[in-house]
Amino acid sequence: MSSFSERDVRRQYEMLQHDPELGLTELKAMDAGQIIGIGLFDNEDDFISECFRYNELGELHASVNPRSLSILDDYAGLKNRMRTLFTDVISEKDIEYVTGLVLPDSRGLSEAARAFLPDVSHLADSELFLPMDEPISIENDDRDGMSKAIARWVYEDIHKTLDLAQFIRVMGTAISGGGWFGKRTKFKKFRPYILEGISAQITGD
Repeated sequence: MSSFSERDVRRQYEMLQHDPELGLTELKAMDAGQIIGIGLFDNEDDFISECFRYNELGELHASVNPRSLSILDDYAGLKNRMRTLFTDVISEKDIEYVTGLVLPDSRGLSEAARAFLPDVSHLADSELFLPMDEPISIENDDRDGMSKAIARWVYEDIHKTLDLAQFIRVMGTAISGGGWFGKRTKFKKFRPYILEGISAQITGD
């Protein structure tokens, strides 16, 4: 079995819904827990190409939410190309829109969140991916407020927060130590659906 599946990588990129007008998809390569490369992408083909190029060099992770276009003012060299870097250049302040959520599992979810479970994708580590039907704009740079609002909807808990700067493993890419004919990450269940009404439920609009 090949350690790279272009079909699954494309599925994941499309699932993220990172319209280039909203921002950039951050791709991060990791080796033994250390960052070894970062790229910022505004199109699917370059993302696929760099995933393939780095597939045997480290485990690949993609940003759940798009990164602000303003990052290119300082890091134009990362556009549509992976570069060798050993520290992340992005923080939560570089996120302006929420286009998806990743939950570790289905435990403790609110009734509203559980209603969407039949139509969500299950990732390799049993994580659940919930795509928004409309991008949620973070108003007045209030990322903490947005994080709490999302967590309140997901868990009905006013004390929880949800990390807007989440990453997920890139499905269809090599598992560390697997080799070219070794293992790769796979969707446990892929659902190509947009969750109608989820964005309005979260924002209360």
